[in-house]
Amino acid sequence: METNKSIKKSYSKERRNFVVGLSVWLLTFLSGFPFKVNASASNETIYYPVDYGAQLNNPNFDNAPIINNLINNMPPYGGVIELPAGEMWIHSPIKINRSYVTIRGVNAGTRSNIDPEEQTGLTHPGGGSKLVLGDNCQTAIVSERRVGAPRVSSIQLESFLIQGRGTDKGQIAVNIDQDNDAVRIIGVSTINVDTGLRLKGADACTVRGCWISEVRNGLLSVGASQQLLVANNYFGTQPLGKSVFLENPNWANIVGNNIYPDGHVCLEAIGANDCTFTGNGIQSYYTGAVIIKGNGNLFSGKVQALRDGAGNWKSDPIGRDGLYGLIHVDGNDNHITASTINSAQPENDTRILIMGGNGNWVTNTKIYGISSNRKVVVNGSCVDTRIVHSASSLDVDKSSSNTIIVW
Repeated sequence: METNKSIKKSYSKERRNFVVGLSVWLLTFLSGFPFKVNASASNETIYYPVDYGAQLNNPNFDNAPIINNLINNMPPYGGVIELPAGEMWIHSPIKINRSYVTIRGVNAGTRSNIDPEEQTGLTHPGGGSKLVLGDNCQTAIVSERRVGAPRVSSIQLESFLIQGRGTDKGQIAVNIDQDNDAVRIIGVSTINVDTGLRLKGADACTVRGCWISEVRNGLLSVGASQQLLVANNYFGTQPLGKSVFLENPNWANIVGNNIYPDGHVCLEAIGANDCTFTGNGIQSYYTGAVIIKGNGNLFSGKVQALRDGAGNWKSDPIGRDGLYGLIHVDGNDNHITASTINSAQPENDTRILIMGGNGNWVTNTKIYGISSNRKVVVNGSCVDTRIVHSASSLDVDKSSSNTIIVW
C-alpha cells in the first residue's frame, strides 16, 4: 500500500519529467528543427556561373569576365561562387578586389598528370571542378595590389583544381597581392604552373589540405606576415624552385606537411621570429633543404637527404657546396629538437650548420644514415650553443666557439 509520502514523491518525479520534456520541445521548436530543415545555417548567397552564361569544357571561351561580374555585384556581406564539375577555361584573371568572397568547387578531381585516369571522356587529369588557364592568362585568381586601399578580408578558396600550361610559362595559380586578413585556401590543387600560391602581407592566413605539386614554386609568402598557418598540405616542386618560402614571418605555424622533391629548397624562412615548424616530413636531393634565419624559432620534424635512382648524390642546382648544411640555421635562440635526420649526403658534408648567433640549441635529435664527423657544425663566432643528446664530440665541429656538448 502506497503512503502519502511515496505518492507525493511519484507525482513530483512525473511533474519534473513533464517540465524537462516541455523545455526540450520548446528549445527544439525555437531552434527551427525540424520545421526549417532546408534553411541555410549561414544564410550564404550562392552564385552558379553557368546560370549567368559561363561555359564548361570550351577551351575557346573566357569564363573570367562572368565570374568577375558576379564578384563585383555581390552584396556588402559577400557571397559564394560555386564552380561545377568540369573544365572552366579562363583567358584572363579572376579578380577578387573586395572582402567576403568564397570560390568553391565540388572537389579537386584527379590531382596529378601522372595518375591514371579511370574514367573515359575526360581531359587528363580529369574530374572535379577545374579552372584551366589559357596560354595568355598569367594568373588564375588574383587580389590586385591597390595602393591606399584597405586590405582584403575573408577570401576563401576551396575544393577545386587550377591547371596551367606548364611550369616554364610564368603562370601563377593564386596571387593575393593586396595586404590581406583571414584568407583561407583549403583543399585546392595546382599543377602545371610556375607558382602555386603567392601571398603578400598575409595576416592570420590558413593554407590547409592542399596539393601544390608539379609546379616550380609551391607557396611563396612575401612581405611581412603574422600568424600564418600552413598545415597538412603536400608540396612538390621542380629544380630551381622552392616548396615553401616565408619572408619576415612572425608566429607562423608550419605543421604536418609532406614536402618532397625536386625543389632545391624545401622550407626556407628568412627574417623569421617565434615561428614553429613541427611534424613536417621533408625529403630532398640537395643540401640546404631547410633554411631558418631569424630568432626564437622551433624546428621538430623528419628530414631525409636522398640519392637518385642510380645511387648518386646530386649536385646542387644553385651551386651550394656540402658545407652549407642540410639544415642551415642563422640567428639567435633557435631550437632544433626531437627531430630525425636520415642523410645520404657524402661523408664529409654538413648535416646541421649553426651559421651564426647566440643561444641556439640542438637537442634530442637522431642523425644517422651515411656516417659523418660533421653531424653538427658550429661557426666560431657562435655563442652559447648547446648540442644535447644529438651528436658526440667526435661528430661535432665547434671550431673556436664555446659550444656545450652533452652526449
